[in-house]
Amino acid sequence: MREGADIDRFETQIRSEVEAISDFPAETEDAVVTQLGLTDFVVSIALTGPMAPGDLKVYAEEVRDRLLREPELSKVEVRGFSDRQFRVEVAKETLQHLGLSVQRLAEIIGKQSLDRPAGTLEATEREILIRFTDERRARHAFEDIVVRGGEGGAIVRLGDIATITDRFEVAEERILFNGERAALLDVIKRRDEDTLRVVDAVRRFIARERATAPPGVEIALTNDVASVVRDRLRLLSSNGLQGLLLVLVVMAAFFGLRYSFWVAMGLPTSFLGALAVMLLLGLTINMITMVALLLAIGLLMDDAIVIAENIAAHVERGADGMTAAIEGTREVLPGVFSSFATTVVVFLPLAFITGEIGAVLRALPIVLIAVMAVSLVEAFLILPAHLGHALAKRAEVAPGGVRARIEGAIAWTRERVLAVPSTSPSTNAICCWASSSVSSSPRWR
Repeated sequence: MREGADIDRFETQIRSEVEAISDFPAETEDAVVTQLGLTDFVVSIALTGPMAPGDLKVYAEEVRDRLLREPELSKVEVRGFSDRQFRVEVAKETLQHLGLSVQRLAEIIGKQSLDRPAGTLEATEREILIRFTDERRARHAFEDIVVRGGEGGAIVRLGDIATITDRFEVAEERILFNGERAALLDVIKRRDEDTLRVVDAVRRFIARERATAPPGVEIALTNDVASVVRDRLRLLSSNGLQGLLLVLVVMAAFFGLRYSFWVAMGLPTSFLGALAVMLLLGLTINMITMVALLLAIGLLMDDAIVIAENIAAHVERGADGMTAAIEGTREVLPGVFSSFATTVVVFLPLAFITGEIGAVLRALPIVLIAVMAVSLVEAFLILPAHLGHALAKRAEVAPGGVRARIEGAIAWTRERVLAVPSTSPSTNAICCWASSSVSSSPRWR
């Protein structure tokens, strides 16, 4: 399919072409046309125990059927086994005694183990598909096949003359878990299902299944994709909380708690706004979008802090709260907007990458720019109004003990350590080169 084309229309065209083929062999199963990439792997369940491989597969299929009864789960696949095979071994002398050949015996077995369509019954309101299902799926079912019948009613069954073994076609195709033969149940979800809810449902099922499992059977989770998702969510939450607390503490030390509160609120506001944009665009919280949110944590607080500091500087010069908010925001608007534009220029090209990599990375710049855009709107239109009121209240209340000490220490450092001391001829001598207008030779002053 060409990139950017309609996948649903493409699938319909393919299905129409396949259904138009009329020369398939009579015993061919119906062709199935389906889209790939509509599901995601979530977790695997490993089953091990002291049982034959065939019995292990049967047990795994029973567990799969019980697992699919959970409302949160929609698809489970069994891995670790090749195609099942029943081997029939008959002595050459026995076949000669019965007057059978190997080919004739195979035909007899095949005719008594069938699973094929048997036509269509057309009714008044609907069509009924008829299917003959008598395929032998167990060793004892093959042993019951009649091979030869006598005139007196005596019969010879396959189990009387043959050794039947239940095995797998490719013995090497197997999975070992902790050194033991294992069956893997791969749990797969649709794109619209929640990974964490699916894994939680699997964990609850395993807790119940372990209580009723046969002796010696071990059930374990492996290849858990949700663990990576949980770690990324935990990292996102912890980084956001640390950044929020850091802004609150540092800003409170210099400007007061009320002032720092409104500056710090830019972070959750920007994230909530970005989540609303993601919902409108059909984006979900996944590994790529969480990377974008982690990047945004380190960027979005800069604008609010720059605006807040400039507003506070205007208040210290004597301006009232609202005037300081308006003028302080207006002064830094070009610089803050330029910083936002720089971020857009750097990340926006990722949204135009073509191919599979582009399809994966496209969400990253969209989410990051959405967070920054919401932060910009909040910093220019909402934050100044809150800071204007907060600074008005701050001017009415004298600084507390802790903040008074901090401001005093900063003033002492600025005036005594960083400021250049004043100089006068009576107290200081400055060595320099001077050139006299009368004499051409330099002298010391």
